[in-house]
Order: sequence, then C-alpha cells, then structure tokens
Amino acid sequence: MKKIILGSLDYGLAFGIDRTLRDLLAQGRLSAVGCLVGGDLWPREWKPLHDLVQSGGSRMLVGLSLALSGDVTAPLGERMREAFHGRFPSRARLERQAVLRLLPDEIIHQEIGAQLSAFHDRLGFWPDFIAVREGLMSYGEIQRLVLEAVEGFELPVLPALVGPADGARAARKFRRRAEARGFPVLDWGAPVPEIGEEERLFRQLRHHFDPMSDDTFVATLAGEPDDRLRRAEPVEKLALRDLQRKVLASDRFFQLLDDREVFLT
Repeated sequence: MKKIILGSLDYGLAFGIDRTLRDLLAQGRLSAVGCLVGGDLWPREWKPLHDLVQSGGSRMLVGLSLALSGDVTAPLGERMREAFHGRFPSRARLERQAVLRLLPDEIIHQEIGAQLSAFHDRLGFWPDFIAVREGLMSYGEIQRLVLEAVEGFELPVLPALVGPADGARAARKFRRRAEARGFPVLDWGAPVPEIGEEERLFRQLRHHFDPMSDDTFVATLAGEPDDRLRRAEPVEKLALRDLQRKVLASDRFFQLLDDREVFLT
C-alpha cells in the first residue's frame, strides 16, 4: 500500500478554508496542514486547530507554511518589516537575489525564526514539517537559509522539509543536502489537478498517485469560498477550491483511494 501525504498549505488564509481543512482532517480525508502564522487570522484560528490536534481523533501532520515573499501574509521579523516597509518582497525579487547570491541572510534568518516562534507560541509544539511558499525551495540559497535558520533553533526533533517542485533531479539533490544535516524530506508531488468539472477530476485522480513514492506531499486547494476569499481571488479559483472540497469529502474519493491502495499518512 502506498503512503501519501495529502495536505494544504493554506491554513490561516480564510475562515472558509480553515473550516474545510479541519473537517477534512477530522474525517481522515486530509493528512496534513501547513499554517500561515503571519496572517491576521492566525491569532484566532490556531485555537480550533490546536483543539483538533489535542482531541487525538485522527493522525495528522501540522506544519509551517513559511512565507518569505508575496502579499498573503506580513513579515513577523522586525528587520524584514523595516527593510521592506511592513511587507514581503516580491517572489521575483527574491528569485533574482537567490540566483545572484545577494539574499539578505540575517534578515531572512530572523524572519524564519520569528515564524517558527509564532507557530510554537500558539500551538505549544514545533512543526512536523516546513514548506516554503511560492516555490522558493527550488533555489539553493533559500534551501541554505532554511537549513541554517532551523538548525539554529536546536529543536528536539527536526521537522521534515518539503522539497522543491522543479523535477526529480532537483529533488534528489535537495534530499541529499537536507538528509546530510539530519532533516527528513518529503518529496513534492503533483498537486490535486486544477480541473473544474467533477467527473474529469475523478478520472484524473484515479491514476494521479501512481508514479509517486511513499511520503510524497500532494497539495490541495480545498476550501469553502467566503467573503474574504471572494475579495481576494478570481471566481475561477474559488470554483476550483469548492470542487476540491466536495471531492475530497466524498465517499467516492475515499473509495478511490482504497481501490488504488493509497493510504493517507
């Protein structure tokens, strides 16, 4: 039986998403969530997630969705806030700096530490895994900074790191680099297909997990649209989120996993 980690990296983005993710976790239809600790919802939304974890009803991985770019959340580190006027730099800017090896190391180290602390301060435990948003784990310089910053915390157990999404060769190279320093690694698998028609999505999902190895992380967009999301995202993406929510919650999807001998871990 193949073991797959089906998860979302969007916890804390919107109330509708958070409710959906907690429901799917409780039902065993989702196995992992990554938390956005720099958003304005985190001070409220950590508690129901904490209560779900404490209930012990189902096994789940709770991780950190590490944001270093974009406008989904705001920086927590003082130096990042000062350097970029209370916002994160764009993904394009960080990519250029990573390629040229001009990243502001100390600023990023502090920001990673601030987000780790914000996660632990609320939930009372350290993340099971860390994933870097916007595909930035594909860059060797970002990998270096994440490894250095997390090592600096001297955690009792190192979190797993979700690998890059840009091919098998890059994933193998990252795995060697991370495991040499004691970090477990979760390969990044193709996300749940962004298909807007239910029957087509089920057909695609039937063989979606076939080429994946054990402990591959497969991301979903699942979430119930709410007013916050409607202001932030296009109608097409809202429809995709809602359809994935319905499909993952369905008995038919659970049966599909059973037929394909896929176990959510």
